[in-house]
Amino acid sequence: MKRSIPKIQISVLILTLILFGGCGDTSVTGVWKKSDFVGQPFQSILVVGLTKDESNKNIWEDIMADQLKQNDVNATTSMKCFPGDNDITKSEILNYVKDKGMDAVLVTRLVDTKQEKGYYPPTGSFYGGYYGGPRHGYYNNFGTYYDTVYTPGYTTTYTTVILETNLYDAASQELVWSMSSDTFDPTSTNRLAQSVSKKVVQSLQKDNLIRPSK
Repeated sequence: MKRSIPKIQISVLILTLILFGGCGDTSVTGVWKKSDFVGQPFQSILVVGLTKDESNKNIWEDIMADQLKQNDVNATTSMKCFPGDNDITKSEILNYVKDKGMDAVLVTRLVDTKQEKGYYPPTGSFYGGYYGGPRHGYYNNFGTYYDTVYTPGYTTTYTTVILETNLYDAASQELVWSMSSDTFDPTSTNRLAQSVSKKVVQSLQKDNLIRPSK
């Protein structure tokens, strides 16, 4: 006999896949571009992650720079240009890239984090088994022939990370582009950086601020 899965169990399974499958996924919530900017696509960019945590800063900048390099941008990180200095100012960065002949600076900062609770209701499924031969009475083997699988309900907390990524033109030192993003429940800084950096590159290409992929 085939064991059927109740509709409620299927619904909970689908909900679980949607929620957990979306962990670490980034949504772009807003993009702005300077309306009168007419410059050529940027070819060399300094990547800056605004955080005091040196380990997270390294991870973030390396992943973002690598994503840009994969799309033919000569990218480097502030950790390499300003080793051991976590207190560099905006003017210091812009002056550095201008002196080095770099095109732009890409700065990402944490805006906020939001926490939400999600509740998973209890689930139960019942299925009948093979009733056996005449020596096995139905009621005497109730536990064997009519099994119950039960999972209690539970509550879990999800975190949404809200970031802002800004692109500054090194020549004019003006903000030319900005993107805000929400990332749902990233499991690590690595996962967060991977997800956001892909969205940043896609948006920069769409706005013709870096060259499209070949």
